[in-house]
Amino acid sequence: MRQKWYVVWVGNNPGIYDSWEECKAQVDGYPGARYKSFNNQTEATEAYRNGDITVRETLRAIARGPRNTINYLAFDDIIADSIAVDGACAGNPGMMEYRGVDVQTGVELFRRGPFPDATNNIGEFLAIVHALAMFHQQGNDHTAIYSDSLTAISWIRQCKCNTKVQRTPGNGLLFQLIQRAESWLQAHTWKNAIVKWQTDRWGEIPADFGRK
Repeated sequence: MRQKWYVVWVGNNPGIYDSWEECKAQVDGYPGARYKSFNNQTEATEAYRNGDITVRETLRAIARGPRNTINYLAFDDIIADSIAVDGACAGNPGMMEYRGVDVQTGVELFRRGPFPDATNNIGEFLAIVHALAMFHQQGNDHTAIYSDSLTAISWIRQCKCNTKVQRTPGNGLLFQLIQRAESWLQAHTWKNAIVKWQTDRWGEIPADFGRK
């Protein structure tokens, strides 16, 4: 059976999902839920990015929470064709999740977690690799990736997650993901620019979880 991809425009956690079970969890019982299945990730991503303006503005509000809306594209030095990634962690180590957001629209393109016994830098590292792998699958070698973590960016260059976090009974899956990410980096090359987000000039990165 061919794998389906699911776009949730309006639901508990709008985004792109690779299984019906994950999609259903976002829309089941949600008033006014909007979602649709697609045959591949490229179609799903394009549909998510090109949703009507009402949906896009709703998703921007969801992604940014109660913070003031920032027109990031008013800054001429921000690359318009880009996504931003960020990690959030409650504790160090603690429960971590990461996500990627389209800088132009504020739409959340992916989110993973929470993972126990992790750190923010691990989340940032996995988020960058997630974005690179997504673009590779799409044949996209031009969209830039913003991260506000110099540590994660350096780990990408080394193709190695140099975390000091130790394995625990709870983070086995996390270490599997790290190993897969390292293997992917070592086996692939990419042209997508990985750029440090200038928080002091532009404010919080668009993918920020707003929990500070």
